[in-house]
Amino acid sequence: MAISRRYLYLPLVIITTFVLYWQVDLVHNLRHVILPSEKSTSTSASSITAAETITPNPTTVRASSTAVPIPTSQSTVPSYDRTLVVARLKKEDVSWIQNELPDLHTAIYVVDDPTAEFHVPKNKGHEAMAYLTFIIDHYENLPEIAIFIHSDRITWHNNDLLDSDLVKMTRRLNSERVKREGYINLRCHLQPGCSDNLHLNRTEENVHKPEENIIRGIWSELHPFDPIPATLSHPCCAQFAVSRTQIRKYPLARYVTWREWILKTELDDRLSGRIWEYTWHYIFSGKADLCPEPHLCYCDGFRVCFESKDALSEWFSLGERKKELEKEYNNWKEAGHTSENKAKAGIDEEDKVYRRRIDEMRSDLERLKREALARGDDPIARDKALGQ
Repeated sequence: MAISRRYLYLPLVIITTFVLYWQVDLVHNLRHVILPSEKSTSTSASSITAAETITPNPTTVRASSTAVPIPTSQSTVPSYDRTLVVARLKKEDVSWIQNELPDLHTAIYVVDDPTAEFHVPKNKGHEAMAYLTFIIDHYENLPEIAIFIHSDRITWHNNDLLDSDLVKMTRRLNSERVKREGYINLRCHLQPGCSDNLHLNRTEENVHKPEENIIRGIWSELHPFDPIPATLSHPCCAQFAVSRTQIRKYPLARYVTWREWILKTELDDRLSGRIWEYTWHYIFSGKADLCPEPHLCYCDGFRVCFESKDALSEWFSLGERKKELEKEYNNWKEAGHTSENKAKAGIDEEDKVYRRRIDEMRSDLERLKREALARGDDPIARDKALGQ
């Protein structure tokens, strides 16, 4: 029996249809795999755009899509959108920020100049007025991390191991820790402020710490839903880093209320600001007493890692012994025992001994510090120093 020619092509048609259907299904599945990364890229771009529109004046705010470069050994650590929020007086020079941190977002508030691009309602409350104004004005487009600082690059309350230099502190600040914990104080040294600093459960007045008496009296006004803690302890001096997530744990209205309190209180500029110096940590951490060990603060916060708590203490002790020896040497020279006066036997040799001992101490301090910086830049060594 003869078979019709058209039936000879039937198997070929079935096979072709099956192949086409398989290809279409494959493309559809691949599309689902690809789309999530496309969505992620879009979200990231949107986030960067929002951060770069924090302020409208490009001469005052320097926008960048990345943070200050992390050392080469940390190149795999993700970068974060960070903004440096500065409270300054008109007379204060902050050119160091432009010169040394040109790629960092900045919002520099001139607290005594109402015509400045970044200004405050009133010059009161020290840096607190500028900090709160930044949060209020930019609540909807906050950076991932805001770093709140004073205008002085080098000052006594910055970190000794980083030469009391805010440039070095900002560059080495561990943004991952800020994101993880939500808030960190930029000062690693416990004094002044820790521990057992302000006793809010006292009934008698503390004449040496007027802020203790004031906070006790106004606590329910500033924190109406929180019981008054027994103590407040935290290293000074109102310089800290906080994440966007942590800031937004409070509604915008709360920050407005806090700023209104500063504007209306009868307390003067110094005392109204002092209240906030010892309150920021409570607001952003929820802890009344927050006094982290200095060696952990340095290591996890700034990637400066000594092998142990005792090792860091020994470094500071060595520095103190060096200062004492330098003082002794200067007193010895002022007494007339100088290398130029060789009338007395052995004077020149004693001078050399002083200088050699001081140089040895200086060399040891520098070597130990270099090792701590290198240890902090090595993820494995850093985790070991942190006990992880």
